[in-house]
Amino acid sequence: MFPRISRSTKNGKAYEYLVVSESIHVKGKGSTTRNIANLGNIKRFSCHDIENLIDGFIRIFKLENYCLSEDVEVVESLEHGSIIFWQKIWDKLGLSKTIKNKVKKRDKRVKLEVEKYVEAMVINRCIDPLSKLGTTRWIERTCYKEMKGYRDLPLDVTYFYRSMDHLLKIKDDLELAIFEKLKNLFSINVKLTFYDITSSFFYSDSCAISENGYSRDNRPEREQIVIGVVTSYEGYPIKHYVFQGNTKDETTVKDVVKELKKTYNIEETTFVGDRGMITKLNLDKLEGEGFDYIMGVKHRQDEICNMLLLEQVFEENYEIYKGLKIRERRVKVKDFLIWKSKKIMREQKGNLTDDKFALLEKEILSLGNKSEPKSRTYKDILGSIIKGIDSKVCHKVFRGIKKYQGKYEDGLRYIICLNEERKSASQKKREAHILKLSKKLDKVFLQNSRGREYNDTEKALNKIFEGYKVKFKRFFTIVRDTKSKKAVGYSINQKGIEQEKKFDGIFVLLSSRYDLEPCKVVETYKNLKEVEMLFDDLKNFVDIRPIRHRLEVRVRAHVFLCVLALLLKRIFEINYMGGKCIMEPLEEISKSKLVKYKVKFSKREDRTQTFPKVTNTTPTQRKYFNMVGIRNPMSLEKFVW
Repeated sequence: MFPRISRSTKNGKAYEYLVVSESIHVKGKGSTTRNIANLGNIKRFSCHDIENLIDGFIRIFKLENYCLSEDVEVVESLEHGSIIFWQKIWDKLGLSKTIKNKVKKRDKRVKLEVEKYVEAMVINRCIDPLSKLGTTRWIERTCYKEMKGYRDLPLDVTYFYRSMDHLLKIKDDLELAIFEKLKNLFSINVKLTFYDITSSFFYSDSCAISENGYSRDNRPEREQIVIGVVTSYEGYPIKHYVFQGNTKDETTVKDVVKELKKTYNIEETTFVGDRGMITKLNLDKLEGEGFDYIMGVKHRQDEICNMLLLEQVFEENYEIYKGLKIRERRVKVKDFLIWKSKKIMREQKGNLTDDKFALLEKEILSLGNKSEPKSRTYKDILGSIIKGIDSKVCHKVFRGIKKYQGKYEDGLRYIICLNEERKSASQKKREAHILKLSKKLDKVFLQNSRGREYNDTEKALNKIFEGYKVKFKRFFTIVRDTKSKKAVGYSINQKGIEQEKKFDGIFVLLSSRYDLEPCKVVETYKNLKEVEMLFDDLKNFVDIRPIRHRLEVRVRAHVFLCVLALLLKRIFEINYMGGKCIMEPLEEISKSKLVKYKVKFSKREDRTQTFPKVTNTTPTQRKYFNMVGIRNPMSLEKFVW
C-alpha cells in the first residue's frame, strides 16, 4: 500500500489526484495496481496539509518509530564499551556468584548486594580510578545506571564502604577460590612462584598500620604500608599481603611460604625472590617446607660473595647469555669458614702461613650439621696458633663459625652475572660524582684556610654528603688536625674505589635448584620482572596511591580491590593479548557509547519518546569485543527502558 499521483484528462484539461493504491496480481494479466482511496485533486493540498495528514496517521496508528521533524535531541552519552568488556572478564571468573556465596555463608543476615558494589569499584579502577565517593558519581555516567540489576542500586557511599568491609572478611576464602578458578581456566604454572613487595603512601597519618619506612615511592616523609604480592609463573596475582609501613622485606617471607604450603596445597615450587628477601631464617623456612628457591643476593653484604668476588671471577670458565657473562660457583660452608677464620686471624698477625692453621682447619672439617661448637675448644686452638691472641679475635672467629650451625655439611650454589655495559656506566657515573664532590670539597677547604669556624666547616661537609650522596662519602678520607680535630683537607680513597669496581655491573643469585642450567636460573630470576610490572600497574594503571582511608579494614579492602582490578588486566593481557600492550585495545573499546536520544513526533503537539542506541561498532572494536566473548556489543538485552 502506497500513495501515488493519478493523472487523467477531461475536456482537454489534465488533472492530478492524490490516491492510495495497492499492488495486486490478476490472473492472466500479471501485477497491476488498484486504487483504494481517492483523496482529491492534488492542488487542494498545501505542504502544511500533508504534514497534518502524516502526523494524524502516526498518532492514530501509534507509529512512534517515525518522526515528523528533524527535532532529535541527544539526552546523554554513557560509558558502555569499557563496562561490558571488563564485566565479561569478571563474569568469566564467576566472581559475583563467588562473592555472593562467600558473604552469605559467613553471615546469612546480609541483605546488601555486596558483589555488585565490589564489581563496580573494581571495574572503576580498570577504567577511571576514583575515590569511593567519586565512584558513586562515575556510575551515573556509565551504562550501569540503565543496566538490569543495577538500575535501582542505591548509590549512597555508605553502601560501598560496607561492601568493602564484607569483602575483607572473605579475603582468604575468595583468593583461594580465584586460585582454583585460574588453575581450571588457564592451567597456571605454580612450579615457579614469584614474590616481591612494594609500598604505598598515605595522605593521612592516623591509620593503625601506617608507618614511616623505606619508601619505594621516594616519599620518605609520608607514612606508608608495605604490600607483598605472590604471582604464578605467568604473572597472575594469586595472593597478596598488607604489612605495616616499617616492615622489612625479609621478615615477610615466612608467612608467605607457610600460606603457599598449607592453604594453597602447593607441595612443590621454586620460590623466586629479590635481593631483600634472603636471610638464613628465610632459607631455612623454604627448605623446611620442601620448597626450592632462586634468590637475589645483596653481594656487597654477603660474606661468601665477598670471598668469591675477591677472585678474578670472569677471567675464565664463563658463558655468555643475552649479553651477560655468567659463571657458576659452588661453595661448601666449611671451606668458607676456613677462609673467613684465616682472614680474621691475619688481621692480627699478617705473616701467618697456611700450615699454622692445620689444627683449626681440621676442627672445622670435622663439624657436622648436628655439631654444637664450644667456645673453649676454639679459644684453645686459636691460642696455640697465635700466642697471646686477642680475646676479641677469638670471639669473632667463634661467632662466625657458630652462625652457620646446622649448615656445616651444606653446599651453596651461586650464579654470578656480569653486565659489561652496566659496569662501564657505573664506573663513569661514580667518577663524575667523585669529581663533582671533589670540587665542592676544594671550595670548602679553600675557605677554611681563610679562618672558617669549626662548626661551619662541619656543616658544609654534611651538606656536601647529604641525601643520596652519602654513599660516595666512603671514597673520600677527611684529614683532621690531631689536636683540634678540625677538618683541614681530604684525599681520595683509591683503595675503596678499587674495591667498589669489583661490584660494578654484578648481580648474584643463590639457588637450591642444582638441576637447572645457570642460564635457566638467570632467565627464571629475570621473570621476577612480572611482579615489578604488576607493581607498576598497581601504582599507575589502577592508581592505588595515595591512600586516603583511615580505618585499617578499609585500607586492606582498598588494596584488595586494586589487586582484583590487576587480576582482570592480567587475564586480558596474558590470556587474550599474549603479553602485548593493551592500551590501544582499551582505548578503542572506550569509544563505544550508549546514547540516549529524544525524538519529537509532531510540530503541533508535544509528543516525544526517548530511544537507546549503542554507537556503531568499528571492525577494530568488534575484534577486541569478540576476543573476550562479546559477540554483539550493540545489543541492548542487558538494559531496561
